[in-house]
Amino acid sequence: MPLAQCPVCDKSISKRAYTCPGCGEPDPFNSKVKSKALGFVLWLVLIAVGAYAFWTYILPMMIEFVHDI
Repeated sequence: MPLAQCPVCDKSISKRAYTCPGCGEPDPFNSKVKSKALGFVLWLVLIAVGAYAFWTYILPMMIEFVHDI
């Protein structure tokens, strides 16, 4: 298990620790912030891909369908 220094009290703790057992610092390595940022970027990419697919494939098919009626 990899150990690192707590940024507040400088005690050796696990990198996966949710709180520091020495000083009680919640999320000493900001792992929750990193995972939230990664999730936000993932959602932005999915929305961008969906918008691109709609604009290039679905919208032209809808326009062609309306003109054929």
